[in-house]
Amino acid sequence: MPKFVKNILGFVHEAEWLDVGFEVTRQNDPIDTLLGDTKTDNLMAEWQSIASEYQIPMAAHFHGFDTESNTTFRVPIDSHNIEKGLIKVKLNQSERMRALVRTGVKEDKLYDYVINDGVRLSEQVFTRSKVAKNELLATGKVTIKENNLNLTVDYGVSADQTSYEIDFAEDKDVFEQIEEIVNAASDKGAILNGIYTSKAMLSKIRKHPSVQKAIHGAASVGEIVKRSELESHLSEEYDINYVITNDLTYGKTVSFDSEGKPIIQTDRYYPADKITFFATNPGGRLGVGLWGNPPEIDAKLVDQKVNASGESPYVYVSQWMENDPAVLWTKASGLFMPVLYNPSSLYIATAKTSEANTTPANTTPANTTPAEPEEEPAG
Repeated sequence: MPKFVKNILGFVHEAEWLDVGFEVTRQNDPIDTLLGDTKTDNLMAEWQSIASEYQIPMAAHFHGFDTESNTTFRVPIDSHNIEKGLIKVKLNQSERMRALVRTGVKEDKLYDYVINDGVRLSEQVFTRSKVAKNELLATGKVTIKENNLNLTVDYGVSADQTSYEIDFAEDKDVFEQIEEIVNAASDKGAILNGIYTSKAMLSKIRKHPSVQKAIHGAASVGEIVKRSELESHLSEEYDINYVITNDLTYGKTVSFDSEGKPIIQTDRYYPADKITFFATNPGGRLGVGLWGNPPEIDAKLVDQKVNASGESPYVYVSQWMENDPAVLWTKASGLFMPVLYNPSSLYIATAKTSEANTTPANTTPANTTPAEPEEEPAG
C-alpha cells in the first residue's frame, strides 16, 4: 500500500494531485461550444486585452502634417469584480476515511478513494463555472450572492438588449419579433448568427401558427414545424446558422434528512423561458472562461510544480491537517470569471405570458447564482 504522508489516513503526497483539475471541458455541455476555457497568470491583463481586441473597430482620423494626434481610449472593464470569482469547496477527509473503513474498504484501496474525492471536488468547481457562463448568456451579467458576497460583474450589455419579449399570443407574429431583434443588433454593428435557448422555448416557436404559416403556408396551421425546417428558415431569412439548446441541470443546494442522507435540489443551467440571440467571432465563440491562480498559490499552500506537459491546472486540490479537532481536509479551488468578447453580441428575450397562451415555467430565476447550501456538501 502506498504510504500516506506522516501516516495520516487520507493525506496523500502533493505529486498525486498534479494531474487533477485539468478536464474542465464537458463534451456534452453546449455552453462550452460558445464560451471556452483558458488559464492565465493575470486575469486582469487578459481581460483588458480581450476587451480591446473584440470591440467594433474604431477609425482613426486624418490629420494635417505637423499637428498633434488625437488620443484614443482603452475599453473600460469591471476591474473591481473580475478577480473576485473564487470558487472553492472542501471535504472532511478524516470523516470520509472513517466511513470507508467502517464499510470494509481495504486500506490498499483508500488511496484511490482519496484521489477520486479530489476529482469530484474539482468537478463541483467546474460545475459552478458552467452556472456562471449560462447566467451570462441568460442575463448579460454574472451575479455572486453567496457566502457573504454580493456583487455583480458588469459586461456592458445594455438594459435594452436584455429586455426583449417574444409574445406567443395567437395573433402575434413570432418571426416579425425575431426580425426586430436582428435589426436592432445590426444597428449596433452586431450581425447575429445564432440562438441559445431551451427545447421548450424552441417547441413554442415551432408550434406557433405564424411560424407554421410562414414556413408551410396557411393550410399547414396546426402542424408542428420540424426543427430542421425551422433552422433552415432562420438561416435563409435571418442568417441565424446556430441553434443551440441547453436543458441540462445541476445540484443547486443540499440539505440532509433525519438520517443524514443528502437531499439535493436540482436546477437548470439555462432558464426554460429565455432565448438568447448572439453574434460569435470568426472562431464561433462568444467569449471565454478565464481561470487564474487561487490564493493558495500565493500562500504557498499548493505546490506550484506542474505536470509533465508544463501546463497548470484550472482547479487546484490541496490538503491540510487541523489539530483541534484532529481533522484532515481536502479542498478544490479555482479563480474563474467568464468574459464576453463584445457587449453588443448578446440580445436576450423572454417568453411573454398571456391569458391566451401560457409560457413554460421558468425554474431558474434571472439570477442563476446557486443559493448558499445549508451545510457543506459531502462531495
